[in-house]
This record gives sequence, structure tokens and C-alpha cells, in this order.
Amino acid sequence: MTSESPPSFSPARKWSLGLNVLVSFAAVLALLLMTNYLAARHYTRWSWSASAQAQLSPLSLKVLNAVTNPVKVTLYFDREDPLFELSYNLLRVYRYANDRIQIDVVHYLNEPGAAQLVKRKYELSDTDRDMVIFECQGRKELVLQSELSDIDIQPLVTGQSKEVKRTHFKGEALFTSAIYSVINARQARAYFLEGHGEHNPEGDDGLMGYARFVGVLRENNLQLGRLRLEGPAEVPNDCNLLIIAGPRTAFQPDVLDKIDRYLKQGGRLFALFNFHGVRQQTGLERVLADWGVAVGQNVVFDEKSHDAQDKNSMVAYTYGTHPLIRPLMRQQLYFVLPREVKKDPRAAAGADAPQVESLVYSSAAGRVITDIRPDGSMHGSVNDARGNKSLMVAVEKGGIRNVSTERGTTRIVVAGDSLFLNNNNIDTEANHELATHVINWLLARNELLVGVPRRPLPEYKLTMTEAQLSAARWILMGAFPGVVLLLGELVWLRRRR
Repeated sequence: MTSESPPSFSPARKWSLGLNVLVSFAAVLALLLMTNYLAARHYTRWSWSASAQAQLSPLSLKVLNAVTNPVKVTLYFDREDPLFELSYNLLRVYRYANDRIQIDVVHYLNEPGAAQLVKRKYELSDTDRDMVIFECQGRKELVLQSELSDIDIQPLVTGQSKEVKRTHFKGEALFTSAIYSVINARQARAYFLEGHGEHNPEGDDGLMGYARFVGVLRENNLQLGRLRLEGPAEVPNDCNLLIIAGPRTAFQPDVLDKIDRYLKQGGRLFALFNFHGVRQQTGLERVLADWGVAVGQNVVFDEKSHDAQDKNSMVAYTYGTHPLIRPLMRQQLYFVLPREVKKDPRAAAGADAPQVESLVYSSAAGRVITDIRPDGSMHGSVNDARGNKSLMVAVEKGGIRNVSTERGTTRIVVAGDSLFLNNNNIDTEANHELATHVINWLLARNELLVGVPRRPLPEYKLTMTEAQLSAARWILMGAFPGVVLLLGELVWLRRRR
């Protein structure tokens, strides 16, 4: 008697399994859809590569959050330029942060038609190339390729090398500034006072030139002008910031009156002194004394914190609690023989008086030297004051009774050194960042009191002999493909068995 084997699966069993598979597929599909839905609205990006663009600074994110109208960004670049890829990748990060940032790439060498349209639209000449163009509602800003990186020419000058190397990429600071400029209809204006031996705002000289500081002003969306106050001229109505950088000769009384009048009307002043003017009172010291600031006829020397290669320098890292200086708490500043600038102990107190706060101090080893000879030599004595000495102050005062303050609240920053912002020193330590904070605080841009770091450009070199190069070529062209073929052959043989 033969018995038939029962069927492996009954129809009900088959339908049950099929239904389970269908339900499982539907559940997985639903999870994928929900995950993608949430990820599209709540996502986080990480940089896994050391060379990838790091996360945007808080300042850039604040500016991008303020973008409500489309900002068109055109990379008018040669794709082979080493800064193109860095700029493009950074702008993609901007777009991830705000999709109103629209990116267009025009390779003028390969796309002559598109290049002609860009030149016509933005009024560029045939020699204008390799730039990033920002536009919003008819306002435009150009960032040139030459501005995007710091260049170290020291090895070339000293004969150590025939190469000029890029050291830092400044794209984020420049791009954020350009976006801030095009989304704001009104552009602030800064004036440099001249006629008293001040630093030259257009000078390329390392000691007295201020061209790099001017670059910081432009990064922060300021137009620039020069100003002389001798004669009938007053401080212009469009002056949002008056800069007096390192005066070395005396001011005429009417010039001092005009500066004081400007401050009482709610003006903004950045005044910088230096040791060159220790023996020559300019008169500006008396004006600042009325605002509660004492500018010393001295030099602060710090044996503990000076640069090992320059005993006249000072590396400062002790700060006050003012919002202007707070972002630099973990960084250092570089000064050259600064003068003591502090709150005048004789100044009036009270809510109506100017509020004076020290920003930067020397270390506890600071020493105030007052015996400075005509030849510039400094002679200390046992009577010299010692301790944490103030090098820079910020002053703020609201409306003055019976005086129109149409410019706003008076704000002043006074520094005992002007050389820390010259072309030689502005990129040393955190001097560049301090300049940015001073500008933004003086212009009441308190929301911008955060830094935008320059990104170091890592450099990698691989040196190989001709034999090593030949071996590497054989490995890449022969060994790697051979290993793949061998593995494929082994898999085929195994399956045949």
C-alpha cells in the first residue's frame, strides 16, 4: 500500500506567507518614506574628510538666516584654478543652510556664450575674470580670486624657495560679508582722519601702511573715505565711523572741537595711539578725558609675555567681560609697545556718565615705563607701576541733555597701540578678529560679534624616486586589476563545484 506525501504547503499556508511578505514590504516602505520625510526637514551634516569645508561659523549662519530674498551667486571662474573647488564647496554649504542662495557656475574658457552674458550683465571687462559675484535685488558685490587666500611670500623674499604658497582660505569671511552687503540696502561709511601723521589707509608699507585693515573694513561692508577737518569742514553726516589711527602731531583747536561735537551727537570713534606719539600730546587725549578715558604718556612693557624674537612686542591674553572682547577669550593678541589706556579715575560716575570698560590687559608682569628719552629709549625705575595694565577701552553713552543725538548712542574704542593693525601685524594672533569685533560693536551690529575663522590650507607632498614611481604605476595598473580578476576566477571555480 503506497501512501502519498502530504503537500509541503497548503493553499492557506501559501496565502498566509504571501500576506506576511506583503505586510513586511509595506512596513519597510512606510519606514523608508517616514525616514526620508523627517530627514528632509531635520538633518545634520558631518565633515568626515580633513580637507572638507568645516561647519559654518555662527556669524555666517546668522547672516544666512536673515536672507529672505533670492541671492544669486555666480562663480565666474576657471575650473582648473585651485581656489575654484574650495569656493564651490563652500557655497554649497551656504545653500544647504538656506536654499535662497542660488549658485551658477560659468567656466569662461569653455562657455564663451555664457561668459558674454555675465560680462554684459555685470559690466565686466575682458580682463575681469576669476571672481565670485553676489547679487540681490539689483545690488551686487564682487569677491576676486586674489582676495580669497593669504599668500606667504617670505620664503621667496629670503631666497629660501622659488614658490609662493597660499596659507589660509578666507572665503567664508568674504562670502558672508558679500551676502550681508547685498541683502542690506544701506551701506555704512567710515572715514580716516588725516593730516597729523596717521597711518596711510592705502599704504602697502609694513609699518605705517593700513591697506590690510582697510580690507577688514570692506569685509564688513563699509565704504571708505578720507577726511581733513582743518578749515570750515565738519564731520560729514554720512560718517558712521571715524578712525584716527596713530596721530603723531598736534591737532588744531577747531579740529578737536569738531571731533568732540561729532561724539556728542552720537558719533562712533576708533582712536589708536602708539609709542611714537608718547612725547607729543595731540590734544585728542584731552577730548577723550571728557569721555572718561585716560591715555597715558607711557609705554607698557611686559617681560613675561613678550615675543621671544622681539622684546618690544607683547602677547596679551587677559581680557575684560565686555561683549566686544568676549568672543576672543581663548585667543591671544599681539601688540607693539602699547601705551596704557584706562578708565580715568577722576571721571564722573553715575548712570548719565560715559560707561568705560577695559577690554585688554597686560599680564600681571606688566610694567608702566614713563621715563622715555628723546631718542626713544626707555628707562625703568623702581617706582614704575606694575600689574595687569589696561591697553584698550570701550566707551558707551546714551543721549546727552540738550544735545541732538541723531547719529545714535555714542560709542568709542581707544587702543594704546596702532601698530597691531598695520600690514605687518594685523594677521598675527587674533588681531584680525579683534578689528572685526571693534568695527561691528562701534556700528551697533551686536548680533555680528562672533568670529569667522580663516581656514588653513593643508599642504601634502609625496616625494618618490623614479623606481618608486614605476613600482606604483605597476601596482595601480597591474596588481589591483589582477587581484580583482583572480577573485572572480576563484568565485567561478567554487560555483562550478
